[in-house]
Amino acid sequence: MRNAKLLKGLVASGALLLAAACNETRDTGAVTTTTNEGTSTTPTAEAVEERDNALVRVVNAIPNQTTSIYAGDSLAFANVAYKSVTEFKEMPDDYFGFRVVKPGANVQDNTLAENREKLSNGGHYTIVAIADNDDDADSFGELRVLDDELKPITSGKARVRFVNAVAGLDDEISVFPRGSENALVDGVNFKMEAGWNEEDPWSGTLEVRTEDRKSPLATIPNVDLKAGGTYTFVIAGTPNKVEVIQVKDQVARDPDADDAMPDNRTEKSPNN
Repeated sequence: MRNAKLLKGLVASGALLLAAACNETRDTGAVTTTTNEGTSTTPTAEAVEERDNALVRVVNAIPNQTTSIYAGDSLAFANVAYKSVTEFKEMPDDYFGFRVVKPGANVQDNTLAENREKLSNGGHYTIVAIADNDDDADSFGELRVLDDELKPITSGKARVRFVNAVAGLDDEISVFPRGSENALVDGVNFKMEAGWNEEDPWSGTLEVRTEDRKSPLATIPNVDLKAGGTYTFVIAGTPNKVEVIQVKDQVARDPDADDAMPDNRTEKSPNN
């Protein structure tokens, strides 16, 4: 009898976890993105999920190279310039072979890098096109497909991540607030992203450093990390010219999220 009760409890717990996971998707409302290209807004995650779609965007971190991105055999993003960030685009939730080619090239014969990824409906994804670790502009490394896991931030913190896309740099990079020895992120390898960190709101200048260099590789001035904001920094370029691509996402809460929550489930405060 005790085992039966335990099994029943585990099943119930699993159901609650599944409901919670579904509601996390429903919690994500419209995402307002700000880049150098301007500002754009997505539909709510639930609206995209109902259409069996995901949301995908591209960051081109290949120095001085315009690229086009295919999803399977279909052109998804055309003529993406270096340091550009596309708007999110709805795509079916399916396995896709994402491929990068030069604009106007035949995708079957001129695939320069690819990555196969399963998209989750209602999810947000950022594809980062990264150069190979040398100075050859025709040499491509890979496409990184990042699951953005965008969600409303209610903790009073800012959500921050960094991607190392500096071609030709063998050293790991770290990012520090100017004048501080406490890194926001420490030891990020080439072609890697460090994952999300939640940080206190802060404004000032960030410095991109390596362990064996006294002077910073690059500075990022006028950084303003606001509570509730989500920030992506793609550190690109070459060792002689490191450049930073910045993306800010403001994730709203879905106004219908409370209606989707089971009656026996209540929200916990960030401190619980």
